[in-house]
Amino acid sequence: MSDIFRNGNGVIVNAKGPGKLHLLTYGGISANLGNVVGSVGTTNSGITRFLISFSHNYTRFAFYWEGAGEAAYGTSESLARYPVAKNWDNAVVIHWGSPSFTSGNVNAEVNKAVGRDNQTTVFIIPEL
Repeated sequence: MSDIFRNGNGVIVNAKGPGKLHLLTYGGISANLGNVVGSVGTTNSGITRFLISFSHNYTRFAFYWEGAGEAAYGTSESLARYPVAKNWDNAVVIHWGSPSFTSGNVNAEVNKAVGRDNQTTVFIIPEL
């Protein structure tokens, strides 16, 4: 498996029902880059597919799903999917260039973040 975010190996989240996918971007490559947190919502009662992208200026990313239905994540190279966390206490964590996901409490990083709802690197993949 390729490292996450390299060679086209992106992060895909499939969510059922309305809700929000929250993304924390942190670990700036320079001291003047602060943390950024934002969400992208859906009102779809069916399945919504999200693509989580990245910024070359940050090294760590974390996400969770806030919704009534379930959500699952994985890489674009794999059919394996895993449950998405429901809060920042046990968020899914990605270190840029790592081949795997981890989990962790990122509340301290969220508390330092600037809010950017609907202005983050989470995109809804349209149904064709």
